[in-house]
Amino acid sequence: MPVVSVPSDQRQFPRVPIAYRVKVVTGDQILAFPAAINISLGGILVGGTERLPLGSACGVAILLEEAEAGKRIVTRGTVVRADADGMAIAFSRDLEPTSLDALRALIRSLNPEADQVFEADIKACG
Repeated sequence: MPVVSVPSDQRQFPRVPIAYRVKVVTGDQILAFPAAINISLGGILVGGTERLPLGSACGVAILLEEAEAGKRIVTRGTVVRADADGMAIAFSRDLEPTSLDALRALIRSLNPEADQVFEADIKACG
């Protein structure tokens, strides 16, 4: 199966490293990943050996704190790449405002310079 990837300098959103646990849910499967590799407003890359088929719609839960129940970001997406580097999931473009705000806050906490990109993105869409 051919793999098409976007060069990092052509990505719409900056990627930042992330080490939170992630659960991916689709149909009757729940895949647990001990840590994601990176995240952006556009999607997430998880490692591990388990993969879903390309095009699979899925739910994504980013578990922010193990000790406190409910500390998670839940969103939806589609598997856009699965190869030796990991499984890439593009977030749905119709995210609920609370999910989008939570993703922005998480990425800002990991990379304060992301504010400039978010502001430019908001102005371009507005």
